Amino acid sequence: MVALSTVAIAIVPTFTKLAFDGGSNTLTVIMARSILTVLLTWLVMVVLGQSLRLGRTPLLISLATGVFYAVMLYGFLGAVAFIPVNTVILIYFTHPLLVGLVAAWLGHEVISKKMVLALIAAFAGLGLAVGLSFANFNLAGIALAALSSVTCVFVVVGNGRAMKQAGSLAVIFYMMLSASITLALPLLSFGTIALPETLTGWVGFGGVAVGYTVGTLAFFCAVPILGAVRSTMISNVEPLLGIIFALVILGERVSSLQGVGIALVLASIVVMELKL
Repeated sequence: MVALSTVAIAIVPTFTKLAFDGGSNTLTVIMARSILTVLLTWLVMVVLGQSLRLGRTPLLISLATGVFYAVMLYGFLGAVAFIPVNTVILIYFTHPLLVGLVAAWLGHEVISKKMVLALIAAFAGLGLAVGLSFANFNLAGIALAALSSVTCVFVVVGNGRAMKQAGSLAVIFYMMLSASITLALPLLSFGTIALPETLTGWVGFGGVAVGYTVGTLAFFCAVPILGAVRSTMISNVEPLLGIIFALVILGERVSSLQGVGIALVLASIVVMELKL
């Protein structure tokens, strides 16, 4: 499920570019994908005969993580306006290591020395893969990217706890419902709804919504099975797949140094999964 999640979410940036080129904008795209996730999650629950009822604690956690999820998106997208995308990605993907440390601190999971070293190695490889650049260094951009990483930790760890007390789909439903409401506030207050004006734009628009919905459902359904640390570690493949999709669909190129970084991330994940 985590592998499915990484593939589904990794293609989102490419679809996003197609949607933007077709005339849509950031708030419209992320709002649409959040609403679709709510609707599809509800539909899946109806088909499976699952109840939307949650206990008080998991419900409150789900609603809170929804707000954090919305802030995470704003932080990530806001950072792109100030610093290079590759730097934003690298800062954002400090969250697997942070998730491991927080989960160990809270006593939710046991994190070994091997896991810590693998997480650090994956982070270093990710830096090579995305092509870290300190050009256009901007404190506001760094702060927004860090905010995105930290709020992601709250989302993953918080949902992991809620899912120990309730069904994964119900937790995801209320999280995305909360996120949709949070995202709707700025869109209705000062944003502009901009739907795509071209067929390619609509393909990208729909691709973002479907990709993110499948990715979100798959990832958080895997967390109760694998644990938050292993799930986020494997998700390091996500930006690497994003590079590959951009290479195939948009014609971008990968340098030899990026290739080394990709290999290092993959090797780190394999080492972490080995029963040593």
